[in-house]
Amino acid sequence: MYAAAIQYVHMIKRTTIEIDETLLARAKKALGARTTRATVEESLRRAAEGAETTTKARATGQRRYLDGLGARADLGVLSSEEMWR
Repeated sequence: MYAAAIQYVHMIKRTTIEIDETLLARAKKALGARTTRATVEESLRRAAEGAETTTKARATGQRRYLDGLGARADLGVLSSEEMWR
């Protein structure tokens, strides 16, 4: 038998985009970045982390709501015939 080894290689992608120079300069100054690449990477990192944090916070809130739902629901009413007419 042969064991297949799968290896993944992280490749850096080169992309050409148009960037507003004024906005880039503001971002560089705000982030304290020295290069365009560092500015773009830090901006992307912060955007991704912000979105992930928002998603986690929303999921936590939903979980908290669902956990407390049983305490607020009257199971006798929910299981009654009157409820489902």
